Amino acid sequence: MAIRKFLTSVADVYAYDADDNIVFTSKTLLDSSIEVTLGSAPVRGGRGNQLQYTYYHTGEFNVTLTDTQWNLALLGSTVGDVQTALYDYYKEENVTMSGSSASVTGTPLAFEGETIYGWATSPSGVTEKVSFDESGTFAVSGSMAGDWCVRYYTENATSGNAITISANMIPKVVKLVMETQLNSADVTTNKIGMVQIIIPRLQLSGAFSISMTADGIANTPLTGTALAFSDAASQGCGVSEGYYARIIEVIDNTSWYDNLIALAAEGGDFSLAKDEVETLTIFGIPSSGVSFKIPNDELTFTSGSPGVATAGSATGIITGVASGSSIITFAITDMAAIEGQVTVTVA
Repeated sequence: MAIRKFLTSVADVYAYDADDNIVFTSKTLLDSSIEVTLGSAPVRGGRGNQLQYTYYHTGEFNVTLTDTQWNLALLGSTVGDVQTALYDYYKEENVTMSGSSASVTGTPLAFEGETIYGWATSPSGVTEKVSFDESGTFAVSGSMAGDWCVRYYTENATSGNAITISANMIPKVVKLVMETQLNSADVTTNKIGMVQIIIPRLQLSGAFSISMTADGIANTPLTGTALAFSDAASQGCGVSEGYYARIIEVIDNTSWYDNLIALAAEGGDFSLAKDEVETLTIFGIPSSGVSFKIPNDELTFTSGSPGVATAGSATGIITGVASGSSIITFAITDMAAIEGQVTVTVA
């Protein structure tokens, strides 16, 4: 019976820069969605404008992430790097007033211009704008004894994180890895593996919103669109189509050969001259799906007639020794029952 699989809950997300340095991680997502879209154009002609062909184009792979926690690194990847430094900010402190003037403990700064301003709120709740001298002393109109709340712009005494949203925003391109669990009700453990989505190049959108409501918690959103990626193996004289992402299913307690029913050598039987060598290329044939190349170090090669041709046990290198023919057997090292054969003839 085939196991029914269910992709559940949200993913854990990891983002990396071009040098594979971690940009941000997120393990408290509310939403980790992908959307694949594909445009099409009909080709019509003939009587009744019949549909002759459909041309598919403009494929896109879009990602939406929403973190339930405040994630400055995630926002920073969209609009600018997160920097750790002493950033000036607005602060409030209580000042006990006995007359019409008093001093704050911090050092007020001018946000713009040269005049240093602040705001003082009296015990009765009346706020007025005040100015500070170099020692942090300010004066208010009238006199009201008690604790005043004074707000002013000053430097941060401890290191803090900040991002600067530039007027000329250039969102980052990151490698994004999304990982979530795969479950099934047909096994006692429920969790049977994981699904990992690897997006080699994700162009972040640079757009986000921070919604702060009286009955809610602000979350951290991120959106992006995958850019086409061509790995080194696909380069060459031909045109590489590239890809947006790979979706990989990893099942727990399984092996790569569990679904194989046979092995086959590329090209079948072959001939060699004496002292000539050839390296076999072996493909695995699964019960369903597409055949795939197997690394030779996962296989064991043996020659039925070593006096005719030898076989490198874990390399698949066949060497002609003397005239005749020999059957070369290759089997999966960890599952010897799955094997294949090919005949080599030495001239």
